[in-house]
Amino acid sequence: MRQPIIYTILFVLLTASGCSFIANANEESGEKMGNQAMYDVSIETDISEFEEYHMTAHYPQTPNNQIDQTIIDYVNQQKALFKQESYKSKQKNDGSQAHELHIDFEVIHQNQRFFVVRFIETIDLGEGGVMTKQTVLNFNKKNGKALSLEELFKEDIYYVDRLHDWTKEKLIDAGEENAKLLDKLEAKPAFYEDVALTGEGVLVFINDPASEEPLRVMIEKDKVSKLLRSDYADAFKEAAEVGAKPTSENQGSDNKYQDFSLENHLHGEGKEVALTFDDGPHPEVTRKILDVLDKYEAKASFFMIGKRVGYYPEVAREVSERGHEIGNHTWNHPRLGRLSDEQINQQISSTQTILEQVTGQRVDLLRLPFGNLPSANYQEEGNVVPWTIYSEKWEDQKPEAVAEDILSEVEEDSIILLHDLQLSTVETVDLLLEKLYAKGYEVVPVGHLIDKQENRSVLN
Repeated sequence: MRQPIIYTILFVLLTASGCSFIANANEESGEKMGNQAMYDVSIETDISEFEEYHMTAHYPQTPNNQIDQTIIDYVNQQKALFKQESYKSKQKNDGSQAHELHIDFEVIHQNQRFFVVRFIETIDLGEGGVMTKQTVLNFNKKNGKALSLEELFKEDIYYVDRLHDWTKEKLIDAGEENAKLLDKLEAKPAFYEDVALTGEGVLVFINDPASEEPLRVMIEKDKVSKLLRSDYADAFKEAAEVGAKPTSENQGSDNKYQDFSLENHLHGEGKEVALTFDDGPHPEVTRKILDVLDKYEAKASFFMIGKRVGYYPEVAREVSERGHEIGNHTWNHPRLGRLSDEQINQQISSTQTILEQVTGQRVDLLRLPFGNLPSANYQEEGNVVPWTIYSEKWEDQKPEAVAEDILSEVEEDSIILLHDLQLSTVETVDLLLEKLYAKGYEVVPVGHLIDKQENRSVLN
């Protein structure tokens, strides 16, 4: 009779031990999912071009699935709202001009507890004018949720009044240039809905009608911590670290380029065509395209978005080191028709600077988003590069169909437009190169075609 008792005791002990092991494992897993570590931030870019509208969306991605899903949901929501407004505007005004949605972002702050990102949304509805707004999301890394202001601040304190008083004090101290803005400020939630937790305190964004950028007012942590719930006030005690921690695979020692901003900053004699790639670099797709180009000993041209180069400088550098041509595709891919000459110059010159810093290559080629032409006042050196062949439905078709569509139009000196954000482009490039060489074409950088055409003009 003793054996069953012994077995029962052993079973209980093993079960208890197992439960303890599982609990510890879950606790460790929770700590990892709570992510008490700095995030490695990457950038995603979605670009859509239709006759009725253009959409460009840049947004961050992190190791936290819940944060990423919230960000993706936000982007999709903005796209849906824009499509509705665009449709209403077209019905009302019957305008022929393409509308635009442009979403950009900046990582305001992250530390061991919080990840804070600000989105800048620009909507151009033609005759309806250009509207710019912002959305600040403060994420709690513990659970991956975006915190509402009601969750951040104590229930028994009307935080808006306090923020209002402190903001007014800051504006008064800053000088008379803020007098007009002071008169328009009110102690209402609508004026204080965009605040960001930082290592120094709470950053308040105030829309300034006289400026394209909102005014930033920092309320120091020794003041604002009294308003925050104790759990969040404790976060100020942790070491502050702005931006993303570098990774050996993605950012390496080049994460400094993520903070780069608009304000700071051999040919044969046979038939030739050029392959050009827009919208990169991409850490996976671009490298796979490079491998396919190496397979056929082909050289191509890559027109890069400056903001993406800031996140993937080592990929841009690799494109150059592997013998390919680098081109400028503006800083964050806006539709230039809504920008001033100064803004256009910033878009181009900032990208020019970061490309040359990263690659060490002189950049003389420029391709503008959506095939726009540069401003008449743009006097900088450089060739604006068009394209002559483009498969309009490339996003919805299989690589075979895209390749056949392009090949049906190809001729000598064709400039073929492709994109290096979508994995399907890799197979398209492989199919194109195989059939282009079979037809007797040589693939060359687009700069070579431009030089050849200029030489012909001189001779004629």
